[in-house]
Amino acid sequence: MILLCAATAAEMLAAVPAGGLSYTEADFPLLKPVPLRLGKEGGVACVTGVGPINAALGMGIALAQCAAAGQQLRAVINVGLAGSFDLGRWPLGSLHVVREEIWPEYGLHDGRQVVAQAFGYPQWSDGKQEVRDRLTLAGPAELGLTLRGAGAAAIGEAGVRSLTVAGVSASVLRVQHLRQQYGAALENMEGFAVAYAAARAGLPCLEIRSVSNKVGPRTAEEKDFPGALRQLGRILPALNLV
Repeated sequence: MILLCAATAAEMLAAVPAGGLSYTEADFPLLKPVPLRLGKEGGVACVTGVGPINAALGMGIALAQCAAAGQQLRAVINVGLAGSFDLGRWPLGSLHVVREEIWPEYGLHDGRQVVAQAFGYPQWSDGKQEVRDRLTLAGPAELGLTLRGAGAAAIGEAGVRSLTVAGVSASVLRVQHLRQQYGAALENMEGFAVAYAAARAGLPCLEIRSVSNKVGPRTAEEKDFPGALRQLGRILPALNLV
């Protein structure tokens, strides 16, 4: 089975084709996995709530409840919206596989920036890897999935780097600092937490984001949340899961 995650009910319902879930946005439960029609193997869906703390909590509850119910998970897929650091390269409505998540708020803050390697404690180590502020994510092929149809061309598999933040960047100076330090394409609020929980559970994690806005101060023409939500509906068909 696959655990499908999204931060909000709006994102989840946009990603799942009609009939895949028997819930509406008004009554979709947070933090509790619900049955999901997903390809031949089936799955469960979890709306985690917004932000890294909610995402970590939601993943913990979902993984525990799946284990208690005897539901054998083989992978996690995380879908949702994200801001783009450069709309010229990663435009509104474009879909991107995230191959690296960075949490830029973990480590030693020297008054100007946070340096993860300068801090004496990793967040976690399994004896093979140490996790500090970065995680490598899976691509579709690593989950045994093949992109197909029009969605394949829209998504692609080259992959991008994304930052997970608790506070959405709203100043030019912060945006410039993050771009210079990390060279990321996207900014989101849950990706690292979901990928981290998946790694701790020994599950590969695929993350695909739809660009909804420019990171930082933006004009009306530099955001399109309804359009980005519609694009989420292309992900599962492209992965041949519906």
